[in-house]
Amino acid sequence: MKNVLLKFLLFIAGIHISNAQFSGSVSGTVSEKLSGESVISLSVVLYRDSTGLDITPIRGAISNKFGFYSIQNIPDGKYKLVAQGISYKKFTDKIEIKKGNSIRKDIKIELKEIRLDEIVVTADREEKSIERISTVNIDPGFVAKMPSLGGESDIFRTLQLMPGVKQVNELSSGLYVRGGSPDQNLYLLDGVIVYNPAHLGGFLSVFNSDAIKDIKLIKGAFPAEYGGRLSSVLDMTMKEGTKEKLSVSGGISLISSRLTIEGPVDEKSSFMISGRRMYLDVLTKLMAGDDSDEVPVYYFYDFNAKFNYELSPSDKLFISGFLCEDVLQQPENSDGNFDIFWGNKTANLRWMHIMENNLFTNFSLIYTNYRFGTDIFNDDNISENFQTTSRIEDIMLRAEAQYFPDDVHKIKIGAEAIWHNFLSELNIGVKFDDEIYNYFNEKNINSFEGAIYIQDEWKVNDELDVNLGGRAFYFQSGNYFQFEPRLSAGYKLDENTTLVSSAALAHQFLHLIVRKDISLPTDLWFPSTEKIQPSKSWQGVLGIEHIFDDNMYLFSAELYYKDMSNLLEYKDSTFFSLGIPFEEQFAAGRGEAYGLELFLNKRIGNLTGWIGYTLSFTKRYFDDLNNGKMFYPRYDRTHDFSVVLAYTIGENWELGASWYYGTGQAYTMPTGIYRFEPLEEGGWYEDKYQYTDKNGIRLPAFHKLDLNFIYKFMWFDAPFQFSINIYNAYNRKNPFAWYIDEEWDDNSQTSQKKLKQLTLFPFIPTFGLSFKF
Repeated sequence: MKNVLLKFLLFIAGIHISNAQFSGSVSGTVSEKLSGESVISLSVVLYRDSTGLDITPIRGAISNKFGFYSIQNIPDGKYKLVAQGISYKKFTDKIEIKKGNSIRKDIKIELKEIRLDEIVVTADREEKSIERISTVNIDPGFVAKMPSLGGESDIFRTLQLMPGVKQVNELSSGLYVRGGSPDQNLYLLDGVIVYNPAHLGGFLSVFNSDAIKDIKLIKGAFPAEYGGRLSSVLDMTMKEGTKEKLSVSGGISLISSRLTIEGPVDEKSSFMISGRRMYLDVLTKLMAGDDSDEVPVYYFYDFNAKFNYELSPSDKLFISGFLCEDVLQQPENSDGNFDIFWGNKTANLRWMHIMENNLFTNFSLIYTNYRFGTDIFNDDNISENFQTTSRIEDIMLRAEAQYFPDDVHKIKIGAEAIWHNFLSELNIGVKFDDEIYNYFNEKNINSFEGAIYIQDEWKVNDELDVNLGGRAFYFQSGNYFQFEPRLSAGYKLDENTTLVSSAALAHQFLHLIVRKDISLPTDLWFPSTEKIQPSKSWQGVLGIEHIFDDNMYLFSAELYYKDMSNLLEYKDSTFFSLGIPFEEQFAAGRGEAYGLELFLNKRIGNLTGWIGYTLSFTKRYFDDLNNGKMFYPRYDRTHDFSVVLAYTIGENWELGASWYYGTGQAYTMPTGIYRFEPLEEGGWYEDKYQYTDKNGIRLPAFHKLDLNFIYKFMWFDAPFQFSINIYNAYNRKNPFAWYIDEEWDDNSQTSQKKLKQLTLFPFIPTFGLSFKF
C-alpha cells in the first residue's frame, strides 16, 4: 500500500514512472569492507564486458549519503560493474542482464592502504557537473592536519580558508559565505538543524571532527532539497560506528580533550559515541594560583552519539543525538553572581527504506532545542537582579524519496512539517520610591512551518546536465506562502572542461538579531510576523571548471551575484526599554554581494591542498542606519588569498600549513573631536567625537602563516600522533581593533589623544597528542 501511495504522489507530480519495467537495472548499497560505514559520493559505473575500462562507460551513478546507488535502463547483456573513488581500491564484478531483470548488488569496497588524498572537492569524472556547482567536500582527516590555535582542529577554521568564505576576525569561527552572515547558513548534522554552531563566542565550532565522516558545503544557489536560509548549506554526516571491532580514539590538547568510542553491537548493528570537553576553567585556576577565586569560570562540552540497526537488507534504523553547552560563571569571591549559558540539544530517529530497485526513501522524526540565558543576581540587593532567557524549540517530521525512472533522470521529492516554539523571558528587579518590584515579561510564539520540494537531475544529452526544481513554503506566523524556483546546469565543452551555472530564490523566516551595545553574547532568534517580513535572496552563479593531469588537479572559476531584501538589524536609535515591542526595534534593509572566486586544488599525492583567491564586494542599504547611506558590513573583504597545504614526509612526519591574506575589515572610527566648556566653575571639560560613516574606514590588511608538524609513532602497539602547532609563525601584529586613548605628554604637560591598536594573538606554539586503539 505504501509503495502505491508514493507512486501516486510521484504520478500527480508529473513524474513518469513506467518505463523502468522495459529494461534491466542494478542497484544496492556501497559500504567500507571492514568498518561497514556507508560510502558517500562513490562512482559506480557499467562497462560492456567485451571492452576495456579505458573507454567511456555506458551507464553510471553516484552513491547518496546512505550509500545507495541505482543504475536503470540497462539493455540485456554482460557487463563489468566498477566502483571507484580516489580514496578506495577499485572494485570490479561481472553482472548479466537477462530479459530486463533487476539485480541487487551490495558493494563492499576497501580503503587504500595509503590514502594519498585528504581533500575531495569533487568525486570522479562520472559525477554530474551540476552536483559540483559552488560545492566543496572536505575529508575530516584533512581538517585534523590543519594548523590550529591550542591544538584543537576545527572544521570551520578550515572552511574559512576556502574561496568565498570569510572570517570577521581571529576570535570568530563563523562562516560568512558570499556576503551573508552566519545566521543565513543552514547547519545540518545528520539532517538536523543546529541553530548555534559556535563555542566560546565563536572561537571554535561545536562540531567535533572525530565524530564526522562527511563535510559538504554548498556556497550558494543550492538545490530545492535545501531551504530555510539565504546564503549557504553546511551538510555534515556523523559516523555510524565501525562493525569491525571495538575502537577507541582520542586526543589531548592545551585547551581540551576528546574521546571517541565505536564498535559493533552485533552483526546487524553498531554504535559511535564521541565527547569533547574544554578545561579552560581548570587551566585559568592553575595559572592564577592564589588569585584563582577571582577568575571567572568558563568551559564547554559537546557530545555526539549514533546507533544504527539493520532491520533487513532494505531497511535500516538510525538513532542519533547531539548535545553541547557553554557555561560562563562568576569568580568564587565575587560580590555579585552571574551565570551565562547557551547550548544545543538535538535528536533524530531515522528510517531508511529501499522500496524497490529504483525507489529509495527515508523518514525522520527530529527534535531540536537551542537556548541562551543570562542570570545576574545579588542576594543583598534584589534591585540588581536580572534574568533573561531566549529559546527556540522544534519538532520536525521529514519524508524524502529518490526515484530513478531511467538512466537520464534522478528525481528527489520531499516534505517537511515543523512545529516551532519561540520563547523570550525577562525577569528584572526594579527600584521605585525606595520600593523594590519584580518585573516579569514573557513573549511566547508558536508557529507551524511546512515545506514540500521536488527536483529532477536530468541528463539532457552527453554534454548537458540540468537540475530543475522548486520548493514551496508555508509559515504560519504572518501567514506566509512562498515558492522558490531552483535551476542549475552544466555543459561539457570537452572531457575535462565544463561550463556551470545556477540560479535560485530563497527565503528565511527566522531572524537572528544581535545587540551591538554590549559585549556579551545576546542571540535572539525571532520569527517572521505580520510586521516582520521574511528575508529573501536571489542569487546566480556562472563558472567553469577544468580537471587535468589524470584527475590530480581541479581548477574552477565562478562569478556570483546575490541580492538580499528584508534583512534585519537593531536601529541606531534603539533604546532597550521593557515597554517597547520587539518589532519596533528592528530596522529592515537590503544587501547585495558579488564577486569572483578562483580555486586550484591538488587532490592526489604526498602534497595536497589548494590555492584560492576571491575578489568580492558586500554592501548594505538601510534607511534607518548610517543616515540612509550605503555601508559595508564589517566582514566585507575586497581581496582574499589563501594557500593551504598538507605534505607527507616519509612514513612518520606530516606537515600542515596555511597562509592567508585579506583586505582589512571595515571599521567605524572618530574623525574629529569637539570640546565643551564646563557648565560650572571647576567642572570637567566634556569631549564629543565625530565619527566616520558606519564602517567607513579600513583596518590594515590581515595576514598570517600557521604550521602544524605531526609525528606518527607506535606506543603500546597502538598508533599515536604528536603535533606541534605554530600559530602566527612570523608574529604578524594583525589589528583586531583601533581605539582612541589618552597619554600624558611630559613636554607639553597635557593629555594627548593617541590612536592605538589592539592585537590578539602573537606567535603561539601549542602541542597536542592523539591516539587510536
